[in-house]
Amino acid sequence: MKARLDNLESAFAQNIAGVHKLIHFDREVLGFAVAGIRDLSERLKQHHKLGNPYLTAENTLKSIENIRDNDSLRPRYKVIFNQAVVLLVSYFGSAVEDIFKAGVDALLDSGEDSDLLREDIKLSFREMQEASWHFRGVAADLLVQKKDLSFQDMQAISRTFKTYLGITIEKDNHVNNIILAQACRHVIVHAGGAVNDRLIRQVANATPREIKPAISRGEHIEFQPEEVELISRSMEAYVKGLVIKVKGMPWQH
Repeated sequence: MKARLDNLESAFAQNIAGVHKLIHFDREVLGFAVAGIRDLSERLKQHHKLGNPYLTAENTLKSIENIRDNDSLRPRYKVIFNQAVVLLVSYFGSAVEDIFKAGVDALLDSGEDSDLLREDIKLSFREMQEASWHFRGVAADLLVQKKDLSFQDMQAISRTFKTYLGITIEKDNHVNNIILAQACRHVIVHAGGAVNDRLIRQVANATPREIKPAISRGEHIEFQPEEVELISRSMEAYVKGLVIKVKGMPWQH
């Protein structure tokens, strides 16, 4: 089970790395362009003995380097930074759910008496047939489905791990940063990124936090790459801490 948790943590880290590449893709493209134009300019100088900067692409090279060095294209990609937050929240929810399921499977395999064993779920014969009667392999999925467990907000996540695995998750700056990201994800997807009363209520107690400490009704959420990276670091820290807690439960030893 520990190997399974390690794999989940590693997969989440890879997803985070993918998001980082997304928000910096303009730098990668410009870097590739600069390298190509510099090589072309050098070849023109060496093989054609050209010294005029208009003929060696030096001026074009300097222009593109200036765009790269000053992040001149960044304002054009605001929507990408917001969508990166949407992606992070989705990856995070999936990772936490998978960690929970791994914990449930391990607890059931341990034979340890727990509140989980006294939990009731209602199954139809069709559902049991679809599960091929192999309850052990689908127990965690059935629990999540039948109890309608949510991994989309931090309060629900904390309650779920406490109720079924006896794991207490402390509220800290990382949690508050993630709460902000989850709340913003909802308005980005459903309200065009405009701050509404629901978002303000959701983040009212998410303090202190390092991302957007002050928001006002009606303003439009616009994330910066640095904020996206900060959110990802908070999520990685949370996932890492959660994996440690699941690995360290008494029924694991």
